Amino acid sequence: MVELHNSLPELAAEGIKLYGVSYDDTEALAAYVEASGVEFTLLSDVDSAVIRQYEVLNTIVQPEDVPFYGVPFPGFFLLNKDGVIVDKLFNRHFAHRDGVEAILDSYAGRVLPGASDPLTTASEDDGITVTAFLRGGAGVLRAGPRRRLILRVAMPEGLHIYDDPVPDGMVATSITIDGPDGFRNDPAEREPTHPFELPGVSQPLQVWDGTVDFTMNVWADSVLGKTIADGAESVEVDVTIRYQACDNSQCFIPRTRTLRLEIPTGLSTRPNFSRSRAMVGEVVDMDSATHMKRLIERQTAG
Repeated sequence: MVELHNSLPELAAEGIKLYGVSYDDTEALAAYVEASGVEFTLLSDVDSAVIRQYEVLNTIVQPEDVPFYGVPFPGFFLLNKDGVIVDKLFNRHFAHRDGVEAILDSYAGRVLPGASDPLTTASEDDGITVTAFLRGGAGVLRAGPRRRLILRVAMPEGLHIYDDPVPDGMVATSITIDGPDGFRNDPAEREPTHPFELPGVSQPLQVWDGTVDFTMNVWADSVLGKTIADGAESVEVDVTIRYQACDNSQCFIPRTRTLRLEIPTGLSTRPNFSRSRAMVGEVVDMDSATHMKRLIERQTAG
């Protein structure tokens, strides 16, 4: 929540207001606000009625898991000015949370690197420019919150690259990421392709042309989180793309391009109750024991 608080100016610049919904009671939320300094509105849903209504109740947590039953999956709903949901972004694991950049990019309908996002770019004699950048979190990687690593390929007019499947002897586009221990990533999300008829090939091939983004969710797990807590100020991540560019009459030699990102790191914040001690980060100093006692009493009453 502290990271969301730090992003309030960026959200306000786009006309976006932020609200948080929690199964915690108002006393706990007030204590958290006082301890953390967050300035956006937090709403209490003590019986998880709204959480259930919006179908985001965390079903991994069972009713016998007192006092944690009733928490939602972590994520966002994006509403327009009429109160209609236009997008949603949720994760299954409580420690994996999308950053505010996911809201901004969904709202804007495009992905643009922020001024502080780590970025590197390279061009080759084939005219193709490849850019890698880490989107969000003011360019800082922390344990838990997800970031979006974007690999952007800009092709001159007339060139295209291929998706799978391709005939023998041709190379489909592939992407790999190599980072330190504990640097995790999901497979790349790929933009839609379009069919391309190649003489001598019975089935249309699927290609990209123009500018295409490959988007990967990345995060630091507890292993890398400990490295960060021990003083690591940055990590190096190599992003490699292999592709074969063609035009309407010929294909060129396959290329392998590796771009290195140096990504600043920082600590996340965490509550100070016992179950969070395995989490790495700066502690929000509040009376969590009293809050946990109220949660247990509420869930075991009757």
